[in-house]
Amino acid sequence: MTKNKPNQGARKTETLTLRLDPKIKFLIEMVARKKRQSITGVIESAIEEYAKGIKIDAYLWDDEEKKNVEQEVTLLRLCNEIYSTDDSHRFGLLFYVAPQLMNHEEQRLKETVYASPVFWLDYPHSDDDKLEDDIDINKLRAHWEELLVHMAEHKDSSVVVPFTPK
Repeated sequence: MTKNKPNQGARKTETLTLRLDPKIKFLIEMVARKKRQSITGVIESAIEEYAKGIKIDAYLWDDEEKKNVEQEVTLLRLCNEIYSTDDSHRFGLLFYVAPQLMNHEEQRLKETVYASPVFWLDYPHSDDDKLEDDIDINKLRAHWEELLVHMAEHKDSSVVVPFTPK
């Protein structure tokens, strides 16, 4: 669970609360002492190393083909390719390149975007089924905050409610 601290503006880190087995916590502390790192540094390094070993299919730019193609990459590379401090941009990239990683809330948001003509560049899936040709990412960014309010208002709806800007 992450906690947002009020009045901190654009923070560079997030606070995360974890429940750890006491033995694992002690192990982390010993690693931190040996490497002369903070506990946070140890955990961050371990997660990055772990992500290097996880492979996933993603739709990313290929320098040889000069276009986006589906390819197998590590989760660390995928993160480096799509991470953005702009939530709307990061969401758009996630649903273009690795939609299989979207959680329920993100899938519902994607369905709402597709149900809302204000975001369309072209009718979704009209010709070539290229997602990046369907949705106007600039309109998504422009209406992002309003869209999130809309999602919160309709979170209990059993059907997708299209978004219309006010």
